Amino acid sequence: MPIKIHTGEPGNISFIKPQFMDGMIDFLEENNIDPIFMETNMANGGRTKTDTHIQIAKDHGFTRIPFLVADGDEKDGEVIIPISGGKHFAECKIASKLNEHENVLIVSHFKGHGMTGFGGAIKMLGIGFASRDGKAEAHAKVEIPKNQLIDWSKAVLDSDQNTKDIKWNDDYVYHGSEFMERVAEYGLAAKKPKHLHVVFATNLVKDCDCDGKEMTPIYSDLGIFASLDPVAIDKAILDMMDKRAGKTTYWGREIFDYSKKIGLGNIEYKLVEVL
Repeated sequence: MPIKIHTGEPGNISFIKPQFMDGMIDFLEENNIDPIFMETNMANGGRTKTDTHIQIAKDHGFTRIPFLVADGDEKDGEVIIPISGGKHFAECKIASKLNEHENVLIVSHFKGHGMTGFGGAIKMLGIGFASRDGKAEAHAKVEIPKNQLIDWSKAVLDSDQNTKDIKWNDDYVYHGSEFMERVAEYGLAAKKPKHLHVVFATNLVKDCDCDGKEMTPIYSDLGIFASLDPVAIDKAILDMMDKRAGKTTYWGREIFDYSKKIGLGNIEYKLVEVL
C-alpha cells in the first residue's frame, strides 16, 4: 500500500519527518499489508530527476520501507485521466504508479503557500499526484515542452524583503484563485473513494515544503487530522485555526466552494476528537 509523502526540498526542515509515520507503517505491517513510500518528481527544484530524488529521500530519512518515484523518468510514468465539470482541464496527467492503487495513505503537511494561500490535502492530491509534466501544465501559462522544467527565475518577478511576499509573473505562471482551481481539477483526476488523508497541522510555517530553506512556525501546532474527504479536512483545519487565532490565518478559502462545485469533496464536516 502506498504512503504518499513529501520528501522535502533540500534545505527545508518543515516537511513531515519519516519517524512520524512509524505508527502507520507498524499498523499496516501488523495487518499483513506491505507499505511503500511514494512521491512524484517536481517541475523545478532539486527533486526533478528520479535518481537525485531517491538520494534526497534517503538523506531525509525515508529508508525504513522501499521508496518509489511514482512517475519516474520513463515514458510510461504518467497516465491521462479525463475529468468533467471543470473550467481549465478536460484531462490531467497523473503519476502512473499512484494511479494503479485504489487505496493510498496520503500524508500531507498543512502550511502556507505563496500561490494558493495554504497547502494541505487538496494540494497534496492535485499537485502531489501529478506527474512532472502535469505539475508544469498546472503551474505554467506558457507551454512547457515535454520533459522540460519550469524556469522559476521567469516565474518570480520580485520578492518583498520585508514581508517575504512574492510578486509572480502573470505572463508565466498561474497563482491565486485561477491556480487554486487548476489544483482542484487535478485533484479530481487523482481522487479515489478509498484514499485516506492524514494531515499534520503542525510546523505551521508560511510557505511550502518545496522551499529549500529553514522556516519557523508562525502558528502553534493544532493537531493531526484524518478523513476520506480532502476538502472537508482542509476546511476543518482552516476553520479551527481561524477560530483559535480570532482572525483570518492563511488565505485561499475560495478553493472550498469550487472544489465542492466540481465534485472533489464537501465543505460540511463533523469533527470527532480522538485522544
